[in-house]
Amino acid sequence: MVQVVMVQSDTGMDTKKSTLTGVALPLQADALQAMRQFALKKLTYVQLEIDFRNESIKLSSTAPTELKDLPSRIPKEAARYHFFLYRHNHDGSYLESPVFIYSMPGYKCSIRDRMLYSSCKNNLLEMVENNLQIHIAKKMEIDNGDDLSAEYLYEEVHPRQHAHQQTFAKPHGPSGKKGGRRITRPPGHRDQDD
Repeated sequence: MVQVVMVQSDTGMDTKKSTLTGVALPLQADALQAMRQFALKKLTYVQLEIDFRNESIKLSSTAPTELKDLPSRIPKEAARYHFFLYRHNHDGSYLESPVFIYSMPGYKCSIRDRMLYSSCKNNLLEMVENNLQIHIAKKMEIDNGDDLSAEYLYEEVHPRQHAHQQTFAKPHGPSGKKGGRRITRPPGHRDQDD
């Protein structure tokens, strides 16, 4: 049931090393239906989790979620994939931006969980963007939901464009012609110990 994508490579001077690119777990039917509803903007939030027994990705929650509710939806003890429809105003326009949040509470999860969630993430996103035609405005990784505020999410989706990028300024040299001479011994002077 698990599809492992692996590329075999030959070695040589001009070859690049190809390794395991990820694990493609299928979405269960209810998870796929929820993602289709999310694509149509009929759902504002979809939470997915890996079903280890069936080697697939299953639906965990589709609870109606506003921005203020989002931090409470992030589990503190388990990894999850979250799709959130971020509704907001930007530059006078009303926007509905799909945001992907990969939550991994660090070392509270087993190594197997951390590795499998990390390995499945890219294939899940590729399937969502290519097959379901959902353009993800921002992809984020977090370890807990405490920092998911309105300001934080807005900054992530619409990062500030710095009008004046400061470049490295070379420090000025010493004053005067080229500074004082830096001779440590007088010219022609040799050590007396020779």
